[in-house]
Formats: sequence, structure tokens, C-alpha cells
Amino acid sequence: MNEKAEKVYGEAFFELCLEECPDNLKSIYGELTALGGIISENPELIKIMDAPTVSVQEKVELTKEIISTGNVSEFVGNLLCVLAERGRFSCYDGIVKHFRAKYNEHFKIAEITVTTSEPLTDSMREKIIRKMSGITGKTISIREKLDPSIIGGIVIDYGSTRYDGSVKARLNALKSELGSIIA
Repeated sequence: MNEKAEKVYGEAFFELCLEECPDNLKSIYGELTALGGIISENPELIKIMDAPTVSVQEKVELTKEIISTGNVSEFVGNLLCVLAERGRFSCYDGIVKHFRAKYNEHFKIAEITVTTSEPLTDSMREKIIRKMSGITGKTISIREKLDPSIIGGIVIDYGSTRYDGSVKARLNALKSELGSIIA
């Protein structure tokens, strides 16, 4: 049930922002992301907003307090109030996920995750961006992860596709190959 609501709210909010304030899409997306970080750092907020013992009026007042103390735009503030009124505050992360998907689709952005055993150098990052941009035909947004267990090399995840050039993958393939020869 929540996944469907998250999708409806996220996509509807994106379409509203696109129609009403297309020049502010980037700042609204940044605001949603920043608020998501704050909300995830304060899980007690979700508990309060989901508590049946807290009235809708109290939830809306708390939301308005958050809006007034933070640097929250009118559009994002209205979204937060609607979520508080409708008991959907716990859907926030999913709503942002669907908003981000529409945002990326609109601006032709491909999000990739790059996993390495050591931090990427600037030149390596640029090479990855150029290569993946050529493959996807989109602007690339990289999320970097460090995982020493891959030993070396690189793993790139894009959607449901994985490009695994890690030493660990090569060693596992070699192990399987040698196992089949010896057995």
C-alpha cells in the first residue's frame, strides 16, 4: 500500500512543481534530499508523526514549526503539511525516491554507483563519467562506495546492470574455472 502511495505522491509532486515552478526544480530536489537526511537522522520524528495518539492538528503544528525553523520553500512545506494531515509522513523517503526518478528522467540523468577498494582519483572519475555517458546517452551522477573486499578494480551499478571488473570477481571466476578442470 505505501509503495503505491509513495509513487502517486512523488510523481504528482514532481508534476506540480514542473507546472508551477519549473525554474526551481533543482532547488526543490536539493531541499527534499536535505530534508530526507534530517528526517533519517531523527527517527523519533517519524514515530511521532505516525503515532495514533498524536492528533492531526498536533502533527500539522509540529510540521509548521519544522517549516518555520528550517529553510523550507512553500512547495516543500505544503507537501510536508499534506503528509502530516494524511498520515503519510513515513512515506517521505519513498516519495522523494519517485520524485528523483521523474527528475532524472526529465533532465536525462543516469545515477550510477561506483564501488572501488580505494577512493577514485579525479581522472578516473572523469573517465567513468565519459564512458557511462556514452553508454547511457545521459548526464551521469556518481555515488561512490568503498569496499575493500573487492581487492581492486571497479564495480559499476546502473539500474539493474552491473559491470564487475573487480579483482574479487576475477579470482572467483578463476577459482570456478580451476575447480572444473581439477574435478
